[in-house]
Amino acid sequence: MSIPRLIATDLDGTFLRPDGTVSAVNAAAAAKAAERGVPFVIATGRPARWLGVLDGLTTAHAQVIVSNGGAVVDLATRRALQQFPMTPAVVMTVAEQLRQAIPGTTFGVETAEGFGCEPTSPSRQRDEPGHLIGELPDLIAELGGVIKMLGFHPEVRSEPLTNLAAAVVGEQLTLTHASVRQSYGMIELTAPGISKASTLALLCEELGIEAEDVIAFGDMPNDAEMLAWAGRGYVVANGHNSMKGCGFTEVASNNDDGVGRTILELL
Repeated sequence: MSIPRLIATDLDGTFLRPDGTVSAVNAAAAAKAAERGVPFVIATGRPARWLGVLDGLTTAHAQVIVSNGGAVVDLATRRALQQFPMTPAVVMTVAEQLRQAIPGTTFGVETAEGFGCEPTSPSRQRDEPGHLIGELPDLIAELGGVIKMLGFHPEVRSEPLTNLAAAVVGEQLTLTHASVRQSYGMIELTAPGISKASTLALLCEELGIEAEDVIAFGDMPNDAEMLAWAGRGYVVANGHNSMKGCGFTEVASNNDDGVGRTILELL
C-alpha cells in the first residue's frame, strides 16, 4: 500500500480507548504522521468544548472537524474557522414533524460555542455549566447558528429511532446516529449534505489532496460517508454491525489500538 497523504479519524470508539484516553500507541502514530508530513485530522461528532481529551496531542492537524461536520475549529483555541448552520425554520419544521411521528421525542441544539435543550430532554449535557434549558424556538433565538440538532427518546434506542426518523426527515436534514452509553436513544441532524465526509472533502480541497490519497477510520454510522469517500476506509473491530458489510477494511478494536497500529504499519 502507498503512504497516504492525509489521515482522518473519528474519536470515540475509534481513536480513543474505551476509557476515553489517547493511548501511547495512537499518540505515536499521530507523531509519526506529523514526522512524515501527513496531516492527521480529527473528525468527530463531539462539539468543540469536548476536545480537551486532545490537549496532549500536539501533532494532530490544527483544524478539527466537529459536530459531524457542522463546523471546523482550531485545535488550540477551539475557535470556529468554518460553520455550516441549519436554517432555523427547517429545524423547527423537522422537530415538529418528528414529535408528531414519534411521540416523546425531545430536542437539543448545538452551536460552535454552546448547547441548549428542552426542559424534558434526558440529555446528559443538560447539567453542564453554562448550558441553556428552554423551549426550542427560544434556544434557537438565543444561541443562533445551530450546527447540529439532537433528538432524544427515553424509550426508543438510537438505531430504531433513526429508522423511524428517516422517513420523516428525508432530505430536509442529514440524519445519522452514533453510540450512546445512556439509556435513552439519540439521533443527530446536520444541515442538508453536511457530514464528516463533506467537511473533510473541503479541507482536503484546501490542502490539494485527492480522496484517493486519504485513509479514514471510524466505528459508527456517522462515520460511514467519510470512510466511503476516502480512498481507503477502515472500521475498528468494535464498530457497529452496519459498518461491517460496507467494504471497509477491519482493523483491531480501539481497545487494542487498531488505528495507531495500522497507521504505524502504513507509514
